[in-house]
Amino acid sequence: MAEQTEVSGNASEVFLEVRNLCKYFVVGKDFFGRPNAWLKAVDNVSFKIEKGKTLGIVGESGCGKTTMGRTILRLHDVTSGEVWFRGEKISDLNNREFDKRRPHMQMIFQDPYASLSPRLTVGEIIGEAARQHGLVDKKGFYDYVINVMKMCGLQPHYFERYPHEFSGGQRQRICIARALALKPELVICDEPVSALDVSIQAQIINMLIELRKTLGLTYIFISHDLSVVKHISDEVGVMYLGSLVEYGSKEEIFNNTLHPYTKALFSAVPVPNVHVKMNRVILKGDIPSPVNPPSGCKFHTRCESCMSICENVAPEYREVTPGHFCACHLYDPPEYLTNASIDALRENSESTFVNYSDNKVKAE
Repeated sequence: MAEQTEVSGNASEVFLEVRNLCKYFVVGKDFFGRPNAWLKAVDNVSFKIEKGKTLGIVGESGCGKTTMGRTILRLHDVTSGEVWFRGEKISDLNNREFDKRRPHMQMIFQDPYASLSPRLTVGEIIGEAARQHGLVDKKGFYDYVINVMKMCGLQPHYFERYPHEFSGGQRQRICIARALALKPELVICDEPVSALDVSIQAQIINMLIELRKTLGLTYIFISHDLSVVKHISDEVGVMYLGSLVEYGSKEEIFNNTLHPYTKALFSAVPVPNVHVKMNRVILKGDIPSPVNPPSGCKFHTRCESCMSICENVAPEYREVTPGHFCACHLYDPPEYLTNASIDALRENSESTFVNYSDNKVKAE
């Protein structure tokens, strides 16, 4: 994809900025042990977040959402690009210097069953990192952890118990408490409710919203569930094969969907009304390999609006309407177009895809 130098957000209010972030994994070497094949898990991603806001990231499994979050937190080394946090370029810091900033950036992992040590009690799990970073001394350790537990809906008598004694929802509350014990400003939520029952999901989401208001947190919320993203997010980014294909405010993304891939995602959302017939968009083929992505637009092999330019030229990530970014040749300025049937293709696209919000209105 072309250079993504234009990204949304006001520079004076930017809290986290990601510029052309890439994370490639070596998957092949030649006879001499030199890398000759890479898996492009995150490929040229750019965005900005204001303090106190929530950015929702959606996309198919394997599109690079989790890898992007882990790379921002330096759980993976950055291949190229920049990450700026509170005006400081953190992507170039050495590990010792970055460890001093780590308490300000935390992650809630997807699987509450795998992310908790079975050998530690709840109190030790929540307070261990806070004690390591000097946020609490030995004398005030118990009271500090109990306060964090209460904030996350955990009873004080859970302090001496072990993770295997809890349900999935309670374990996820423990994971949230562990992250908040370090008093972070940025929290990356990696599908925190995907492994939970629907009723428990609502409780966790509402708790996260309340904590954001109370503590002034900033979230990057990664999820497959579009209804959850719509409920919690202020801005939404759509990823496909490691790249952002659409980015904008929640209202713009859901009410004025631009990219064909985003429209296909929204068409798959079920509407709980037997009288509403969904105009489902069935994407042809499978998602291409990130080791050998298609030339030109990465989505052209599955797109019903594919033009000849899409097969050879990668679309620029540009601002189509104020604050609404999209990487698609359907919205290129006239001087960039080489296909005379663009208007017909756009009309075909609009008639083929049904907007998610329209379906919701009909259902209600």
